[in-house]
Amino acid sequence: MAMGTLKFTDSDHWALIEEHLAEASGERFAFAFTDTIRNDSEGPVLEVVDVVLIDDRDVERGPSGWYLADRALDHIHNRAAASGQGLVEFHNHHLGPPGFSRTDESALAPMAEYMLDLVPGTPYGAAVWAQGSVRADWWRTEGSGGVERGRFRTVTAIGEQLRVLNTAPVADERFIRQLPLLGPEAQAAIATMRVAVIGAGGTGSHAALNLAYLGFRDVLILDDDVVETTNLNRLVTADNADTGSPKTVVARRRMRAIDPLIQVRNLPGLTVDGTHPELHDVDLIIGCVDHDGPRQRLNQIAVDTRTPYIDIATGVDDTHEPFALGGRVVFVLPNGPCLSCLDELDSAEIARWAKTTDQQDLDRLHGYGTGTANPSVVHLNGLAVNAALTEIVAWLSGARRPARWLDIDLLGTATRPGVQIAPRKVAERNVGCIECGVIPRSG
Repeated sequence: MAMGTLKFTDSDHWALIEEHLAEASGERFAFAFTDTIRNDSEGPVLEVVDVVLIDDRDVERGPSGWYLADRALDHIHNRAAASGQGLVEFHNHHLGPPGFSRTDESALAPMAEYMLDLVPGTPYGAAVWAQGSVRADWWRTEGSGGVERGRFRTVTAIGEQLRVLNTAPVADERFIRQLPLLGPEAQAAIATMRVAVIGAGGTGSHAALNLAYLGFRDVLILDDDVVETTNLNRLVTADNADTGSPKTVVARRRMRAIDPLIQVRNLPGLTVDGTHPELHDVDLIIGCVDHDGPRQRLNQIAVDTRTPYIDIATGVDDTHEPFALGGRVVFVLPNGPCLSCLDELDSAEIARWAKTTDQQDLDRLHGYGTGTANPSVVHLNGLAVNAALTEIVAWLSGARRPARWLDIDLLGTATRPGVQIAPRKVAERNVGCIECGVIPRSG
């Protein structure tokens, strides 16, 4: 069944709507104007780009309930038609859980049909807010000319806190020891979110297990590799008997052993020319790749789909004295700097990844890309992933915003030896960035 996602990438937009609806004694209304990120068989993915709060003077009460005055509706509809943007209507109920009343339902079908004709090709949405939670549905035109209706899988607000607005309470005893730290809202968000882990190797295997332990129950894992003997020093999802098995398969088996309720979908790894629509409707991307080719692709997908992306990298350089041992975690957030802005992508490495196999073989004959596999150790991978997950949990719980960049150094200095994890101050987004300077939209 097609679902979809509604994203408030500016949390102030949601704050305005929630405050407007929460403080009313009667029913109140607000509208979100949306851009369409994707609209295919999996369901629409919409980004809120502006909001309008309806004045109480434009809300009237009739025999069957509250409704908007025609002058207010005309103003909203005319703006949507002129801009080509979609609409999501919000109104409040005072008793939860949120849901559409009979009066709501009688008005939704004709309104949806009207809006789909007014702004062709753009989904329409409606949502009810009650007691801090949201129920949100969408409508769109089917290929046959009919109208299809579905429910948004997630409604997210991305800001100082990452909030999932349409969660259900989690009453699972297995999480009772972490609820005091995370809080019920964050635990419910974790259970609702869809997370993609790209790479199921050294860092990816740690990420997969952490997600299962925390209570994430909708996870995608992308990788093409199989378990090799040389992986067994750091692949925490596999053992000797798994040699030759796909890394995604052993990860899913281990995750299900931790939490039988988790849904894990295994998918092939990133490709040079693939569009990867499976990543367009996730709430969080965790990159655990060891090459700037797929890293650049993930960076671009995150920018285009307005999806938070956490890039985890570890490395050991034993060619110098003293050798380097460490890693870093970077958060790429909507409206924030991307990896290109931060000068974290090697253009030569990206170019080699994009070449055909024959071209890559020719490069190696000429000495390009011939480096041996870097040393890798389990404790560094675990440290980097756990640092990243700590930032994610802090963000979801509202304890604090995540660090945009964490530097991890296992060696320290001569005067201060020892492991050091330190946040780095990062610059704002480069408006001329080739990756995120212009954010495209597709219908």
